[in-house]
Amino acid sequence: MTQFNAKAAIKTPVRIMIILFVIISGLFIFGKTTLQQQHIDTTVVLAGNLLLFIISLLNLVRSANAIDNPNPQVFVRTFYSGFVIRLFACAIAAFIYIYTQQGRINKAALFICLGIYIVYSLIETTTLKKIFNSKKNNA
Repeated sequence: MTQFNAKAAIKTPVRIMIILFVIISGLFIFGKTTLQQQHIDTTVVLAGNLLLFIISLLNLVRSANAIDNPNPQVFVRTFYSGFVIRLFACAIAAFIYIYTQQGRINKAALFICLGIYIVYSLIETTTLKKIFNSKKNNA
């Protein structure tokens, strides 16, 4: 029986997240003039994409490392702490944006960031579920 390694199992999802980050960033960089005509602040979306990408990547790596731990509570604590970190980081970033804009909030950009949040969360959660099930099947 081969030893299961969660670090090796996250290589493909990390690549998917990197590709998704590049595609989203490229769309908002190269489509800047079109999006500005639609009154979408691309700077907000690009900053949100970067923040969510970094947090999701770090949470994925931390959770994958926790799966290898023999104590199952380590994974649960790591997964939920990652969720809380992402939630508070997004709330703080949104608060800073809203506070600095003084009433000129770009709602469309915030909703796009919400969509990006959901996409990164889905990738992270489905990846961890697959890794956890693979480990369970190999054990």
